[in-house]
Amino acid sequence: MSAFTGFRRCLGLATRRYRWQALAWMVPLWLFLLGRPIALQRTYPSFEERTAILSQMRDVPGVRLLFGPLPAAGSMGEFASWQDGGYLLWLVAIMAIMLTTALARRDEQDGHVEVVLGAGAGRWAPFASATAWAMGTMALTGAGLAASLVGVDAVVGETPLRGALVFGGVAIAQGWAFAGVALVASQLVRDASAARGLCFTVFGVAFAVRVLADETGAAWLRWLSPLAWRDVAGPFGADRVWVLAVFALVAVALVALAALLHSRRELLGAVLADRSVSARRWRVRGPLGLTARLGARRLAAWAFALVLTAALFGTMSGRLSDLIANTPESAALFDKMAPEMRPVVQFTTLFTVVMVALVATAVVQRVLGLAASEEKGLSEAVLACGVPRTRALLAAVADAIGAGVVLLLVSGAALAAAMATQVSEDHAVGRALVSTLTQLPGVVAAAGIAVFLVGAAPWWRSLAWVVIAWSSFVRLFGGLIDMPTWAQDLTVLGHVADPWGTTHWLPLAVQLGVGIACCAGGLIAYRVRDIPA
Repeated sequence: MSAFTGFRRCLGLATRRYRWQALAWMVPLWLFLLGRPIALQRTYPSFEERTAILSQMRDVPGVRLLFGPLPAAGSMGEFASWQDGGYLLWLVAIMAIMLTTALARRDEQDGHVEVVLGAGAGRWAPFASATAWAMGTMALTGAGLAASLVGVDAVVGETPLRGALVFGGVAIAQGWAFAGVALVASQLVRDASAARGLCFTVFGVAFAVRVLADETGAAWLRWLSPLAWRDVAGPFGADRVWVLAVFALVAVALVALAALLHSRRELLGAVLADRSVSARRWRVRGPLGLTARLGARRLAAWAFALVLTAALFGTMSGRLSDLIANTPESAALFDKMAPEMRPVVQFTTLFTVVMVALVATAVVQRVLGLAASEEKGLSEAVLACGVPRTRALLAAVADAIGAGVVLLLVSGAALAAAMATQVSEDHAVGRALVSTLTQLPGVVAAAGIAVFLVGAAPWWRSLAWVVIAWSSFVRLFGGLIDMPTWAQDLTVLGHVADPWGTTHWLPLAVQLGVGIACCAGGLIAYRVRDIPA
């Protein structure tokens, strides 16, 4: 029997198990890159207008930090590759990390790989199929992004085929690089969460190296960061096709390193010593204390990320205020994204929508952790100690909502402090804090929907992410595509109280009611279904 026996069947099994997750990542990315430049062209129809906007934004440190060096000219391709590409390439990297660690580590951790090997698959078939599937998925993602830019060229022009292919190649290469990092991390540690932690540490280092290269002018540093490879390749500018081969070699080297590490460890083992257990005694007095203790590090990581995000947004607020005041086209763009609002209220609302979306993500993640605890057997152990199901679920809900309150306070305070150094008019500092905190009912609604799914249908719990994805898309881009107002209101984000203006209390009350009703429904279902489901 060959070491690769069963490779095709393992590949088919990975496709059946993860195809919907991959499509949930890819399709929104493709549609975003297709629709966003078309909407942008309606707001800034001329090359000269886009070039003028870029010249004004060049002096904003936060913009450079977030998106990288600004292009010299304002062609649609350069603008889309710079601004939209900044978002998309981050998401491509995160997609590669999440999917690859699931294939290469979580499947082994959950026993799927052991079953496949027991059925007659060769020693290397699971690793090879996980690698091939991850790399193929990233290649399809990049090809779809290139096709989206070709579609943009057919509608509005200024995105030639060569530039589209180079951008798609950069997306593929970056996805392959982070997939390779995830494969290496999956061999180093034995837990999928720990592997993702290592990957996101590498992501942070790559971002820091990219910023260092941009701010110091040391262009050679960009070769060391996959997040800066776009600037090396220069889509819609220099269009350096040959650098894609170098990027691909880096990805091949990472895969080879992962294969070497894989050959030196046992099934369910890891190269590094396991640090997932501790000899110290945990002094917990109930399920709430246990849940909070298990999630303490993750809460600290989210708080740190939100503080950085808030500080970045706050430093951008002053220049954005000037941009809206001095550029009619920018004012029109913000009017579509946040209509019937004054400039300070507009960008404050948009900032808080992004931050509260991150808070909602953290809260939903904690709620869904209850279903993960069932799969690992932790819930059965807790219930076997005499803890009632009602108390166990309420502890998970209380932990998630409590974490949401803490994160809203931290992010709101950080945004207010940063904006205090940039903007003083129109109660900007107070609005930043209040607009963040008063979105708590929306966070409760998102958590309630997740609780209902965990309690009633845990196999459908991934639908909780659809709520956050829909809400984020609608709030940030619904106005740009002329989405009906009623559809824009069907969201858990962006409904806030305004002590200095008009407050619509009905949406806040509806959100709170939905959250409470869903929690009640989830509790009723959780009490009667099997554990694990």
